[in-house]
Amino acid sequence: MKFKNSKEFTIQDQKLYLLPQKAVLWKDERILIISDLHLGKSGHFRKHGIAVPENVNQSNIERLDDLMMKYHPGKLVFLGDLFHSKRNNEVEQFEDWRKSHASTEMILTIGNHDLLTQFEFEKMGLTCVNQYQAGPFLFLHDDALNDDSSFYSISGHIHPSVKLKAKGRQNIYTPCFYFGKERALLPAFGAFTGNYRIKPAQNDSVFAVVEQKVIDISSII
Repeated sequence: MKFKNSKEFTIQDQKLYLLPQKAVLWKDERILIISDLHLGKSGHFRKHGIAVPENVNQSNIERLDDLMMKYHPGKLVFLGDLFHSKRNNEVEQFEDWRKSHASTEMILTIGNHDLLTQFEFEKMGLTCVNQYQAGPFLFLHDDALNDDSSFYSISGHIHPSVKLKAKGRQNIYTPCFYFGKERALLPAFGAFTGNYRIKPAQNDSVFAVVEQKVIDISSII
């Protein structure tokens, strides 16, 4: 199995692969971890008169499908905000895609934008929880809502990014994976999402996603 342009990172004695598609593969457990797809967000904006390309949602699903076909995970964990709003045509696109991976267990840690009912989620083959614990990790959408400090938390929600300084006084803001002493933050997988600049502390590990590569920038920020 090849991990081109990815980064291998060990935390809590577990080896994770940080993928340039802005996802994490826990290879030993065959778990793929993805945060903040915001499927249906483009349709939500178009519904309110904002011209957003119609292929955004399909592109997200195609990238997700590429990961599934490449790594064949036994379990897929969505760290919340899988959907952006209530039911629309783009949600139905996901339902069709889910049927093509019926043998894969899929878990959704509910996010603030996941507005469908639990019945609707479960009908499309998703197990809905507030938090999901596996090994030393606690997976959830928003770490601010974590009341269990006995596990290392891995969450999303804020769409972390960092500022990189370039020549000519140019600044580049790029999505990133963040690993601190007690928690990790994953970048948003969705193509049509904003980013929030984080300010890492000393000894934190930060990996930027730049031009389809994952780069360790811990020592330069």
